[in-house]
Formats: sequence, C-alpha cells, structure tokens
Amino acid sequence: MKVDDIYSRATIHIPMSCNLQEASIQMRDQHVGALVVTGGASNRIAGIVTDRDIVLKAVTLGKSPRELLVADVMTPQVVTIDARADLADAMQMMSSHGVRRLAVTNAQQDIVGVVSLDDVIEALGQDLALLSSVIRCEQNRESIGSVQASLHV
Repeated sequence: MKVDDIYSRATIHIPMSCNLQEASIQMRDQHVGALVVTGGASNRIAGIVTDRDIVLKAVTLGKSPRELLVADVMTPQVVTIDARADLADAMQMMSSHGVRRLAVTNAQQDIVGVVSLDDVIEALGQDLALLSSVIRCEQNRESIGSVQASLHV
C-alpha cells in the first residue's frame, strides 16, 4: 500500500501570527489534530503545530492560549514523505523522527496533504479485516466440504 492511498488531502493552514486559541478553534472546527503553519513575506510553510504542541508547550506551562502565538509553539521542522512511498516507509519515518504525522509531498515537492498515525492504523485495520475474512471463507469452504464428504460415505 502507498501513502497516496490513505493520506488526507485537505491540509489546513494557519498563519504563524495567529494565537493558540485561534489555532485550537480551527482544529476543532476542521476536526484535525495538526495545522500546517505558514508565514513570512512569501507565506511559505514555516512548520507544523499540533494539539499536543499546544498542550505540552503552553497549557502545562500555565500560559494563556490568547497570549501565545502559533510561532511560539510550532515545530519548525516539517517531516515530509513522497505520496508514492510505501506505507512501511511512512511508519519507519514516523518512528525514527518520533512524530505521528508526516506532510505528504508530490513529485514537485509541494505539500499536498498529511498522513497521520490514525490513517495508517485505519488502513492496516482494513487489511487485517480482509485477511480475517479470507481465513473465515476458507474455514467455511472446508466445513462444507467435510459435511458433503460425510454425506457421501
């Protein structure tokens, strides 16, 4: 399976000049746990901010989400993976970088979406369910064959 098969194509952007309350509201409204952070004169990608960043870097320090900016807590290094990469490569990158989300890039190195650990788990769960149904079907076929064989004895 490829990253292209499972990643979320709707990347939600937020300017680094927004405060954490605005970021949290956007995460809630968009049902996402991370936002791509943009900034600078060219409005380029400056990093990523996650719900975990907000909790660990702001709330636990007793800071108000209105007084801290996204720029204060974002992770400036965005770990990326090509959409054509194998899912196993994505899992390895998540593990080696200690992240739950990767920015997905196309052949031109543009960020086109995000693949999360949740996306990976869902895809693998569907594959395991399919494998389970193969086993069940085989067992049913064998059971029917045994019954038919015993009737002919």
